Amino acid sequence: MKRPVTTLSAGDYVRLQELARLLGEHIHPLASALLRKLDRASWREADDMPEQTVLLDGFVTYRVGGTGQPERRRLIDPADGMWPPAELSVITPLGITLLGLSVGDRIPMIGADIRAPPWVEVVAVDPVTTSGIVRGLTSSNAPAICSSLADHLRWPKNGRRLPGKGE
Repeated sequence: MKRPVTTLSAGDYVRLQELARLLGEHIHPLASALLRKLDRASWREADDMPEQTVLLDGFVTYRVGGTGQPERRRLIDPADGMWPPAELSVITPLGITLLGLSVGDRIPMIGADIRAPPWVEVVAVDPVTTSGIVRGLTSSNAPAICSSLADHLRWPKNGRRLPGKGE
C-alpha cells in the first residue's frame, strides 16, 4: 500500500529535525522512525499548509484499528506538555504516525514493535492554535519565539538568559 503524503510546516520541520537529532544522541528507539518520517515529508510555509493536516500544537481526532472509538488529542513536542490527558507526544509511535497526515488518511502505526501493527486513521483535524503555549527557550529558538522586540533584545547571542528577578 502506498503511504499517504506527509506535509509539514517549515517551523515544525525545523523543530522536529532538532528533536530527532537530540533523540539520536540519546539512542532513543524512535529517533530513526522520526527521521525517516521527516525525510519523506514535504514542507511548506505555515500560511501555505493544506487545511486538515495534523501539525504540532494542533488537535487531531483519530481511530486506532478498524473498530476503535475515535480519540481526540493535541499533538505536542514533549517539552511542551501541560495537560497530559489531552496530549499526545510526537515521540511516540502514534504521534510519529499521525504527524503530517490529513483527514481520511489511513496508515499502519510507524515504529510499533509488533508483527502486524494496528492501522491508524485520521478522522478530523482542528486548526492549530498556539496562543497560551510557552516553550522553553534555547539558543536555537529564542529569536523565533520571542513575543516582542523587548524579549528578543533581552535574549543574548550566546544562548544564555540574562538573570532577572528571582533567578
